[in-house]
Amino acid sequence: MRFPRTPYTVTYMKDGVKHSIRRQPPPKLHEMEVEDEVRLTRGKNDDFKAGETLTVKGISPRQPNVLHLVNEDGLSTFVDYYDVKLETMKGARNGVDVLDMPINNRYLLWP
Repeated sequence: MRFPRTPYTVTYMKDGVKHSIRRQPPPKLHEMEVEDEVRLTRGKNDDFKAGETLTVKGISPRQPNVLHLVNEDGLSTFVDYYDVKLETMKGARNGVDVLDMPINNRYLLWP
């Protein structure tokens, strides 16, 4: 999935005056995609503990470094990319079969 960095305009009201600002999404700093499995490195609460494996449900184009995660119970949360570690690549990649990626073939990796 490609995340464009085209600027957009945000309009808001402050003290009864309408303001408009121009924003640009930050660059994507990770290689996770939708449907990938990730492991939490830092727990959020009792429902999302450190070491738990979750699935990436979505990534917002305006905030590509915040991941929407869901666990096997159906509970979901939002986490920064640096609080998770990629475990299994299941999501679609550009022109690459995910089964051929080294992270999905751990038995082929030598110590």
